Amino acid sequence: MTHDASAKSALVVDDLSVMRQSVANLLRNQGFSPVDEVSSGPEALKQMAAAGGYDLVISDWNMDEMTGLEVLTTLRGDEHFAEVSFILMTAEPTPEKQAAAEAAGVSGFLIKPFTASDLKTEIARVFGVT
Repeated sequence: MTHDASAKSALVVDDLSVMRQSVANLLRNQGFSPVDEVSSGPEALKQMAAAGGYDLVISDWNMDEMTGLEVLTTLRGDEHFAEVSFILMTAEPTPEKQAAAEAAGVSGFLIKPFTASDLKTEIARVFGVT
């Protein structure tokens, strides 16, 4: 995977279409391409396999069927996707959640609601860009 921002790919996972589209548009505005969207954890895993991976996955934490943390844990356990940058979005940032996500290998957090600037700052931090 390249570190050229114009060539970074992203996958947005959220069961709320408005949130998914909003985050995807923000990523496109920051030069991510392609930016794909799915509405569930199982779909995210299928899409990761179909696409051969992404530079960045941004996932909602609270989803039916499979949580964002479960998606993260599954990806970290797969040698092909273990290194993908993974940002979890949550409206309920408890210390317990943060500790569980960090233990699972999360790259970053976005606390809902967040701004385009918050997203850009967190992406820059995750990719080590100042």
